[in-house]
Amino acid sequence: MPKIALVTLLFAAACGGTAGNEPTPDASQFGVACTSATFDPCTANEQCMSANCHLFRQDGIQVCTASCTPFDDTTCPVDSTGAHGKCNMRGICKPAAANACDR
Repeated sequence: MPKIALVTLLFAAACGGTAGNEPTPDASQFGVACTSATFDPCTANEQCMSANCHLFRQDGIQVCTASCTPFDDTTCPVDSTGAHGKCNMRGICKPAAANACDR
């Protein structure tokens, strides 16, 4: 019986604690704070200078965006890839990826 208790105790100790390398909820990923600029990640309109936080569901990103002339990419700001964002038929600029900053 004591062997079972010892095995159980060792198993609980090995599985129950943390190694200390898990990120904390407020840990920064990029080390750069977002400035509410176009293509910064967001969760609400209030986080954007444009007051337009848009979820691009198929691309899995939610970013501050800007209005543009439909299908004219030159009316969108440059994204983190160095190219203009894409202007869709609804007149919303979509970047290839969100800016690398922390919210």
